[in-house]
Amino acid sequence: MRLTVVLLVGLFFLNACDQSVVLSSSTPVESGKWGFNNTLEVNAEMTDTISPLNFYIQVRHGSNYQYQNIIVFFKTYFPNNTYQVDTIDCPLAERSGRWYGSGLGDLLDNRIMFKRNVQLPQAGNYKFELQHAMRSDTIEEVYDIGLRIEKAIN
Repeated sequence: MRLTVVLLVGLFFLNACDQSVVLSSSTPVESGKWGFNNTLEVNAEMTDTISPLNFYIQVRHGSNYQYQNIIVFFKTYFPNNTYQVDTIDCPLAERSGRWYGSGLGDLLDNRIMFKRNVQLPQAGNYKFELQHAMRSDTIEEVYDIGLRIEKAIN
């Protein structure tokens, strides 16, 4: 009986976590080489303009990635045909070189929040683009890039 109650409570919390996710999209980077012109695009129908949202960039990289961060251009196309560009500095390691994130073997997963408690100005079809903004045209040891949007929990 006790085990059943624990399992039910656990399932409730897992289900509650899933309800906070509005969008989760990740794209593999071919051969681990992310070119400047290789832009990740995500289209989403966003209907909730009341709930505050948190935006995250998800990065999976190798332990031989040569930088301590990755700089990303994040472009938001709104339903009214306007757009906004944000430049985001995503730290991936401490100054000492110790990697942030978690993972197994040589791959590390990072989730970096870059917008907190944002309300969308209008309902409709949004397009989000992610493009690296590093000095090199192609950066290596980047295996997946993604966008995650969650309802903010206060």
